[in-house]
Parts: sequence; C-alpha cells; structure tokens
Amino acid sequence: MSEAMYKFRPAGEGLADRIDGVWHLSRDGDDTPRMIAPDGACEIILHRSEPPLERDGDGWTRQPAAFLYGPLNRVLVLRQSGPMDVVGIRLHPWAVGALGARPSAWRNRAVPLAEILGVEPSRHLLEFARTASSPVGFLDLAGNELDCVLQPPLVQTCVRRLVEALQGGEVTGLAGLAAMAGTSERTVGRRFERACGLTAGNMIRIFRFHRARNAIKAGLALTEVAADAGYADQAHMTRDFRRFAGITPVPARNPAPFDVFYPGELKDAETHSKM
Repeated sequence: MSEAMYKFRPAGEGLADRIDGVWHLSRDGDDTPRMIAPDGACEIILHRSEPPLERDGDGWTRQPAAFLYGPLNRVLVLRQSGPMDVVGIRLHPWAVGALGARPSAWRNRAVPLAEILGVEPSRHLLEFARTASSPVGFLDLAGNELDCVLQPPLVQTCVRRLVEALQGGEVTGLAGLAAMAGTSERTVGRRFERACGLTAGNMIRIFRFHRARNAIKAGLALTEVAADAGYADQAHMTRDFRRFAGITPVPARNPAPFDVFYPGELKDAETHSKM
C-alpha cells in the first residue's frame, strides 16, 4: 500500500452552482487494478504525470492527458504503474449538461477535453493544473476560463432540486421525483438525461448504492443495510455492488484507494490516507 495525499477545495461562489470543487491526488503506483464507483457526478481530469491505464473490455487503454469522464453507470477500473499526480474538477451531478446538449453521448467514456471545449481552453486548463501548487491556486488561475466554458443548461434549476432530494433521501423513486416536479415520469427522465447525462433510474440506483455503502462502512449488518437503503432484498444490493463497485458488499467495509472521492466522505482541505 502506498502513501497518498488528497486535497479538496470547494468551488468559489461564482462557480458553486456548477462545480462542487477541485481536488488534487498524488500517490505512488503499484500496478494493482483499482476500482472507482459511479456517484452521479462527472469530472474534468487533468493529469500532471503519465495518465493511468483504463480497462477497456479485455484490454487496457491509456487515458488522455486532459478529458471529461462522462456520466458513469458502471465500475471504472484503473491501473497505474507509475506515480499518479492528477487534478480533478468535480461537477455537480446536474451540471454536465453545461458542457453540451447531449451529455448522455459521453456515458462511460473518457472524452478528450479538446473535443468538448476546443483545443485552446483545454490546453489552458491543463497548463493551469500543471502550474498550480494546490487546488486553491488552480481555481485562482482557471476560474474565469471555467466560468466561460460552463454554461448552465436551462433544465439545471429543476433537476438540481430533484438530485438534492435523492441525495438527501427525501425521495427514493421515480414516482416521488415526478410528484415533486409536478410533471410526468417521462418528462423527469428527459430532464435528467439533459442535465446529468444519466437516466433518473440510473441516478436512483447510484444514490441508493452509496447509502448502502456508507452504512456498511459504518458497521451495520448487511440485512439491515439492504432494507434501510431501499433494496428489495440483499441479493438486489449485491447485484448493484458488483455493477457499481466491482465487489460484493462484504469487502466494501475495508478502506479502498478512491474512497475519498465518494459522497459521505469527509472532504477536508487536505487529507492523507493509506491506499
């Protein structure tokens, strides 16, 4: 296991409606495949060193230096043999639509940033990431550029309220979302895809998975977790853990390298962890 350093800085007031914050992760590589679970949010990734390999079917593909990781609805598996040094811009779940009209086309894909923002803005953001000494410094350098390239989609306001209700457990299903929005389930689904790039059903399952994951890490019994999180039974929970985390619920009790990325984890300005 290698020593890792993770720093997170919330976005400033001018960007807070679109960006959750900026993080920096540095750690040694040991060539062991590592899993990242979806959490409903997309991130702009800016590698300051050689990018890791990403599992692509039965093989491995090198990630771009600067890219958007589109909306995930499955586990992502990475392998890093050398040191990892990466800056991430974490978008709110409802904000990936600020980058394009059809974010669902980016689902489960690492899309080169130049294809979305253009060559110059992409180059600028990568330069800022490689120049800045901290997430605060990066935001100071890149704030104006990010404000220009992230144009909020028209559906953001209504979808934001629905996403926050799902995250907080205020509603747990599609019918509840439709009732809250005062519209049909079909319309809610279209709005989610436009703003988040994922279906409302995907988002419901992902947030339910994270409620279960956090409860398991807190030490609750699996049968109790399944019921409290909203699963029909433990078998359905296990199915979601395999899809989203690549593991069964039992190993989820143990610390994992990318736990710091997930909802429910403490995001201090600076966190050190063993990975």
